[in-house]
Amino acid sequence: MKPLRPYLKLKHLIWPGLFLILMGLTAGLVAGTWGPIPAGLLSAGIGLLVVWLGSQASGFQGLWGKRSTQAGTNAVLATLAVLAIFLLTNFLATRYNTRLDLTENRLFTLAPQSQEVVKSLEDPVKVWIFDLAPNPADRDLLENYRRQNPDGFAYEYVDPQVQPGLAERFGVQNFGEVYVEKGDSRSDASGNRRQLVQTISPSQRLSERRLTTALVKITSDRQTKVYFLQGHGERELNPGQGGLSQALTSLTDETFQAEPLNLANTAEIPADAAVIVVAGPQRPLLAEEITRLKDFQTRKGGLLLLVDPQANPELDDLLEGWGVAFSDRILVDPAAGRDGAVTIITEYGPHPITDGLNNGITFFPLARPLELGEVEGVEMTPLLFTNARTQAQQIGEDGQLQLDPEAPEGNLVLGAAFSRRLSNAPAPSPSPDAEEPPVQDEVRMVAIGNSTFATNGLIDQQLNRDLFLNAIGWLSQEADPTFSVRAAEPTNRRVLFSPSQQIALILASLVFLPLAGLALAVGVWWRRR
Repeated sequence: MKPLRPYLKLKHLIWPGLFLILMGLTAGLVAGTWGPIPAGLLSAGIGLLVVWLGSQASGFQGLWGKRSTQAGTNAVLATLAVLAIFLLTNFLATRYNTRLDLTENRLFTLAPQSQEVVKSLEDPVKVWIFDLAPNPADRDLLENYRRQNPDGFAYEYVDPQVQPGLAERFGVQNFGEVYVEKGDSRSDASGNRRQLVQTISPSQRLSERRLTTALVKITSDRQTKVYFLQGHGERELNPGQGGLSQALTSLTDETFQAEPLNLANTAEIPADAAVIVVAGPQRPLLAEEITRLKDFQTRKGGLLLLVDPQANPELDDLLEGWGVAFSDRILVDPAAGRDGAVTIITEYGPHPITDGLNNGITFFPLARPLELGEVEGVEMTPLLFTNARTQAQQIGEDGQLQLDPEAPEGNLVLGAAFSRRLSNAPAPSPSPDAEEPPVQDEVRMVAIGNSTFATNGLIDQQLNRDLFLNAIGWLSQEADPTFSVRAAEPTNRRVLFSPSQQIALILASLVFLPLAGLALAVGVWWRRR
């Protein structure tokens, strides 16, 4: 009988080595610490594996020469490389968290206004959602708010059946009610402010616009009055086509108070008027009304003039001294065909009203250009520029467009902002300790050759709402106005099929396509048989 070779005795060391390593890992994971016992077991197991590898060196030399070993080794290395890349990617994603929103309206990214509002929260604000189960989309939206200001914004889901006392304190009537609360939520002290945001449901999720509006309202005490002039064919404030009810709702959401103003029945303009809007007058204003508006421009305040083509409200006396006049022409884009009378604006002047619009779109059906001139003491900034091919054509007495090849063409001005310092207010001397110079009270005015862009159905399109609200905010001369783009609502992309279309779609997907695939397979088999 031949004696056993040494390597035959050592080849079995792999099994106790693996066993000791498994024991060491188990002991360390169960104990939660890697003390002497787990470390000793791991060391012993690794030592046995090293001895085993040394005893098999001669066998490995022939093994490495085989093609199957090389292929297997490549597969193992490729697998290890994929795992390493996967682990490194997760590590980098966890450490450097970046979100990319590719939706059309950037639904998963807070609008600039929402970011400004939540970042400027001075007192803690908490959102309470009284619902049975959190919705992932709503939670993602709330997390976006919290990331902007972790110390000032918080939210909590509450089951009204589990915490009926808390639901009773808020006056919850239905599941899905969302409240925003400022102050100490544990008491009902006078410093607390609470407001209902909306009632969510499976078909109506939490709205960023409504939540941001609620944050603005609960953190602001301002009650700025905006008056809309009436009595000369101006845009009505009621719902319906051509009205301004949606504009008034937007102003209310921004904590403004909007009311009608008829100067024929009023001895003077109310003292609390911060902004007066003249939207689409069709008939001339009375001389007394012009005088009252001119008197309004001698104190701190703002005037928004929205004048449509083919209307002559006779505002020359009011505009005297401002260096602006409404042209009697109409803007036309010859390259746009039938839609040429709709002026699309993508170029804006540098001004707080338009800074947040960037290269976005605002559009104005049937607009007229402005004629601008420099006036000493008046700071004038063009806001809205047409494209280079836009023309300012004349309208005949019969109401027909007269195409004149010599008409003004190019980057015409559709809207502009004006301001001048009050003559009876001395310039304040800045304090040496102040970081910024004090703001001087001004009289301000914005003139736009169109009022249709702010009417019902159109104010929600593109950035029309933002232009209108930014103009009101700048004219109001509030201490902390918000000039930015508001939150966008989801675009409805659902496709509705008629019953016949549904039947055709079912037959095509479940009958015709499988039969076509079967016929193709039979044809291939027939040719190759």
